[in-house]
Amino acid sequence: MQERITEMLNHADAFIFLLGDLATLEALITLASWAHLHIHQKPIGLLNVNNFYDGFIVFLNHAIKNYFIPSSAKKLFICAHTANELLDMLQAYKPEPDPWTFVLERPNNDGNSSRSRSTN
Repeated sequence: MQERITEMLNHADAFIFLLGDLATLEALITLASWAHLHIHQKPIGLLNVNNFYDGFIVFLNHAIKNYFIPSSAKKLFICAHTANELLDMLQAYKPEPDPWTFVLERPNNDGNSSRSRSTN
C-alpha cells in the first residue's frame, strides 16, 4: 500500500477521495500524516457524497477538542458535496508556508541577492 501511495504522491497535483473502504481510509490518513509532517503540500479533497465523510469530520473535531491532534490538521482537508465545488476549491488551494523552512536573502559578490534555503 505504501508503494501505491508514494506513486500517487509522485505523480499527482492533488488528491480526491471518494467513497471507499479501509484501503481508501489508509491512503487518506497516510497522505494527511505526510502533509502534517511537511513531506508534501498537495491538497487533499474529500468528495462528501451523501455526507459520507461527516463521521470522519466529527472524529477529526473530537480528536482536536481532546488535544490528540493539532487544530491545524483541519486545514489539511478540503471537503465539498459536489465534484465541481471540490475542483474549484482544489484549484484555489494555496499551501500553508512550511514552518520548518525559511528563506534567507544574502548578497552575492556582485551585490545582487540570492536565495538560499535553510532548515531548522
